[in-house]
Amino acid sequence: MSALQELLNLGLVDIGSDDSRFEKIQSAAIAFAARLKEDPDLLIPATLIAIDNETDENDPLFGLVEELVIVEWNTLRNTHVNRPRELLRSIIINALMISIDGNPEASGVVYNTAASPYRHGQVRLGKAAEVVDRLLEEASNTAEAEAVLRAGLVSSAAKKRRAKKSTPETASLELKGAISADDILAGVERASGPHNAQSQAAETPNPHWPNTGETWSHEFAPRMTDALVKAVNLGSRRLVSSLSKSLNSYQKIIEERLRDEVSQAEQLCVEISESQNSSRMRLDVLWWSEALYSPLLGRSYREAELPVVSVAAAADLAAIVPALSPASVCYVLGEAVLRTSRTVEEETPIRPLGSYCGELKKAKIDFGKTFHYETLDEMRVPLLSLVGDASHGAEQTEKVFLSRAGLDSSLELTPGEFAMWVFRDIQAKRLVEELRK
Repeated sequence: MSALQELLNLGLVDIGSDDSRFEKIQSAAIAFAARLKEDPDLLIPATLIAIDNETDENDPLFGLVEELVIVEWNTLRNTHVNRPRELLRSIIINALMISIDGNPEASGVVYNTAASPYRHGQVRLGKAAEVVDRLLEEASNTAEAEAVLRAGLVSSAAKKRRAKKSTPETASLELKGAISADDILAGVERASGPHNAQSQAAETPNPHWPNTGETWSHEFAPRMTDALVKAVNLGSRRLVSSLSKSLNSYQKIIEERLRDEVSQAEQLCVEISESQNSSRMRLDVLWWSEALYSPLLGRSYREAELPVVSVAAAADLAAIVPALSPASVCYVLGEAVLRTSRTVEEETPIRPLGSYCGELKKAKIDFGKTFHYETLDEMRVPLLSLVGDASHGAEQTEKVFLSRAGLDSSLELTPGEFAMWVFRDIQAKRLVEELRK
């Protein structure tokens, strides 16, 4: 059963009494999935709408999806006077299901965008909860499976190494050049006399019989020589033909085996390179987590304010690891910031989301383009966008948090939790950039 059918059964897809309309909205969902592939930036706001059934109906993404529905269902607004928000959200959820199928990068975008809101109760799933839960579970599983594989966190036996091609067995070399009596009989008969035992004359036969002595032998020699030359040439041609066929067969087998061996060697080189890169990445992460030094800030994390530490640490770690990284990497970040934010005697500090953004506004630190979204104009945005705006001096009020990101600014987080949220948003944005390529 498709996600759209499940949502229809839950009463979220109102199509009236015309069953053909279901096919139309299915087509619209497929069209929107194609749009997500063409413009992967939309994966982030689409995910944010999927996890929030209270998104304002005037959100531009709803407008975009509605246009796709109207292409299939011209009388949509005759059935729905107002914008059918739940129907459009259902199409978005189904399109996300299509987008993550077998696509680790798209799955990573969906998972990283939704993971922290889920963890901290900033989702409003409504009746679609079961379907959205499954969407995020599938996204998480697909992204994590590929991430741990690329990071070398699974044994080589579990890797999807290219299967070695089977090549045909080589037969023993067999050369055929033999000639039979029938091959030379006509030539011998021609040299021996005027005709054969059946009184049949060959072409230009020896006009004499052997009893004529010297005359016969003079005619016999050139004709017999010709017969022997033809016999030898025939055997040679057969031998050459047989040898050529055998060599061609061997050449094809050797070339096929060589291609297979080269392919295996190239695959092995790729795996060795990936192993070296993953080992280097893990070492760099370990070094970073122990040093607690920020390349972005140019000083120890212990020397900066906690909101700045959280954001800088997230950006620093993202610069070390690939965009599709295992979930455990995010927890390394949380532990590193936790060590920075408290001593053995102290409790972990907790503060509201709004407080973090307020401190970042005061700090006036430019964290670079990582936090800037150009394509989400007026659409639902992730926390990362609000953090970026705050670091550039924008006032992030309670209303802004709710209207732009669907978040409660009073939500209390530890610096580690805040850093993990920012890191996941950075990774989602990086994966979008990879999907654009």
